[in-house]
Amino acid sequence: MKILLLEDNVNLAEIIKEMLEEKGHTVDWFDDGETALFESAHGYDCFVLDIHVPTMDGIALLKEIRQREKRTPAIIISANIELETIQKAYIAGCHDYLKKPFYMYELERKIDLLCSANERLKLQDGLSYDPKDELLYDASNEVMKLTLKERRLMALLAKTPNIIVSIEHIEQYVWEGEDVGIAGLRSLVKRLRTKLCEKSIETQNYGYRLVVVSSHYK
Repeated sequence: MKILLLEDNVNLAEIIKEMLEEKGHTVDWFDDGETALFESAHGYDCFVLDIHVPTMDGIALLKEIRQREKRTPAIIISANIELETIQKAYIAGCHDYLKKPFYMYELERKIDLLCSANERLKLQDGLSYDPKDELLYDASNEVMKLTLKERRLMALLAKTPNIIVSIEHIEQYVWEGEDVGIAGLRSLVKRLRTKLCEKSIETQNYGYRLVVVSSHYK
């Protein structure tokens, strides 16, 4: 799982980062809000945000993120225990609010519960997709082989099913910002469509969306 951590306390950030990486997660740590905002579009599975950080506070950052996508779980960590601040955090779109100081186990459990999805997405033609393990299943429940870039594209589109993902975000996530060109992107989408079905990935405006029949498929 890829996690964005916003925390300006270096010692705390290093402890959190080490703990999560020992669990097998990838953690990108930022100590100021504006940098975190710029990087937040790069396909994260979970946001862990402090409030009082330089350039842009965590709640303001979360508001900006929610204008782009609504689903990715977000956990606010803060020493601020004022009810008004906690309310603002939930209104902005956080899923949980963890008050400092806290045990690392508390944060670990919240991330496991909120960010590790256990449900498959039901696709057309009997296919299904497991966002947690990034596995695509055919109608017989057999795992289908995907190349690395096909897998990354599928994982990104599945983060916001039935919602358009821009070409820019796809390039940043799949090719990590490398200039691939529209022909390369279209070729990748075409290959993935052949493993799903033609109508499973729709082209709309300047992006693509994964057409999901249901997000509650076990």
